[in-house]
Amino acid sequence: MIDNTIRKLPLSKILSATNTHCLLNIKQSILFICIAYMITALALFSWKTGFFWPILVFMYILWGMFFRFYLGRKPYFDLSAFFNSMIPSTKIVLLSVVVCSILIILPFVPLFISTSAEFNEKYFHFLQGDFESNDMLILIANVLFVLASPLIAYRPFLAWISSLNGRSGSLRMAWKKTRSNYTEFLLIAIITSLSISLIRWLIIQLGGNDYITLLFLAPVIIYFNVVAAETYRFFFLDIE
Repeated sequence: MIDNTIRKLPLSKILSATNTHCLLNIKQSILFICIAYMITALALFSWKTGFFWPILVFMYILWGMFFRFYLGRKPYFDLSAFFNSMIPSTKIVLLSVVVCSILIILPFVPLFISTSAEFNEKYFHFLQGDFESNDMLILIANVLFVLASPLIAYRPFLAWISSLNGRSGSLRMAWKKTRSNYTEFLLIAIITSLSISLIRWLIIQLGGNDYITLLFLAPVIIYFNVVAAETYRFFFLDIE
């Protein structure tokens, strides 16, 4: 039975609980950071090769084990749980692909609604030449994706964690349980996006490569996974 009570995510408490967990379990946190770095570095190294897909599967299982470990769900390695979690994860990927496809198509919309041949010609040349390198358009696309992420990524992600925990993996349930919390999830999305963008920018300015960037992003990945796990606790652990 789904509780119809609207619950507001106490974001400050969630972040405080995350900070406390990471500090009190510093050795565990460092271990997960090392694992996160190694597996993402392997994925980057094997990109565009046949080894990428097995590593991607390995990464999927490791993150599944991370959440089962964090939530105290034994055994941590459970193939049935990983298999069941593929249903919500596939839906999340499809939602993200649909939104990204819409964002890709949007710049071409003026070509279909404009009646000016001169405008269409100039705009078409713009799309052919400078579109991919236009920082403003890239920024707008990123902002739009962040605005949509609470609906297509962050809230549905809790359904994936729920399925890993042996409970319902329904995206509809995830949206229902977390309704009226768009602003809270948007803040998490903004903090995450800004953290990643700032780290990448700093490493580029210092002349670092992708592997050095991943080294500094690994703690961010672990931190926000713990945030996700704490958020799951708040919304979902009352579901039978």
